[in-house]
Amino acid sequence: MEWTPELRDFIQKHIDDDTSDLLLAARKYQGVDVPFAVEQIEARKRLKGKLPEWYALPDLIMGGRVPAEQCSSELTARYKRSIVEGESLCDMTGGMGVDFWYMSEEMERAIYTERSDSLCEVARHNFQVLKDDKHPEAEVRCGDGRMLPVPSVDVIYLDPARRAGDGSRVYAMEDCEPNVVEWQDALLQHARTVLVKLSPMVDITDVLRKLKGVREVHIVGVKNECKEVLVKQSLSPADSCDEAGSKVVKTFHCVDFLSSGKIECVFPLVEETAVPLTDNGVKRYLYEPDVTLMKAGVFGSLCARYALQQLAADTHLMTSDVLVTDFPGRIFEVTEKMPFSSKLIKRIKRQCPQANIATRNFLLTADELRKRTGIRDGGDVYMFGVKVRDEGEQLLLCRKQCL
Repeated sequence: MEWTPELRDFIQKHIDDDTSDLLLAARKYQGVDVPFAVEQIEARKRLKGKLPEWYALPDLIMGGRVPAEQCSSELTARYKRSIVEGESLCDMTGGMGVDFWYMSEEMERAIYTERSDSLCEVARHNFQVLKDDKHPEAEVRCGDGRMLPVPSVDVIYLDPARRAGDGSRVYAMEDCEPNVVEWQDALLQHARTVLVKLSPMVDITDVLRKLKGVREVHIVGVKNECKEVLVKQSLSPADSCDEAGSKVVKTFHCVDFLSSGKIECVFPLVEETAVPLTDNGVKRYLYEPDVTLMKAGVFGSLCARYALQQLAADTHLMTSDVLVTDFPGRIFEVTEKMPFSSKLIKRIKRQCPQANIATRNFLLTADELRKRTGIRDGGDVYMFGVKVRDEGEQLLLCRKQCL
């Protein structure tokens, strides 16, 4: 692959074109590597919203489909920089280099490691395009990080590949490449901090059981969609002497970047608080925790902090008679509560022809409930199908509180 001004200009000229048509007409464009240009056009389209700063630079080369899918957004990459300290960084799974670039800002030394020759070539090119006085000269190492010497740095970062050999997605740490569970001892000996990015689908209980020296767990969301689980590890002498290999989690951070602002909650976590269940059914207000808090499973801590009660043991919605305006999630006022029955299914559409439907610990999914009731999607009414302690299945009609 040779990057030329002509290739760059071709990509910019055809950025909004149908790429299938471009491929069919490839012979028309003599001297242009049309398949590569199409790959770049498609990658740029996918990354326009994810990496606006990079998209704005026409001389940057975007990675292929898989690196583009797995790379962090500009927003989450900047967040990673905010949670690590030190003057030196080694990214052991460089990929497109997005996390590496943003995390290395204001550092004295930054090492990019990647086993793909083509991605290393892209990285060298891009780091020259991006070069400024806020970043050190990037040291690019091409090879499998497990086969290369582990440098002694302040921060080691890993984003293990979450694709199996057949291209299917994997989520368990041992199924990702590299296997951070096997590699963690060596990494922790060479860095003050090891930061690992994991799938949003990862089992956090499994993470805490298998990773050593966990200091912080960050659940990061964007627009109420869980995007990343970040685990920050650091060994102290006390940790090294722990015969049981116990993992001490000091803090759990739940952060969601919403269009309306940022939700951020920090919980000390040694053992999760017992969840208080409602003592009198559904009350005036209903609370739906942010997706990052749902992923963290800190329901007892949430109830304790905001003086709320959960609807039932596995119904992760909270309720109260007094409005809690600073709750980290969506808040609804309950306008009607109805015991669920086959008769209700037949008549509810007349009362509520349109609603946003969701279910929690309910005998039907949201799609099944919508299909059986015939209620149209959308509008200002929110309908929740829920199971309530001592009261069984209920339908709740609510109005969202805009605070």
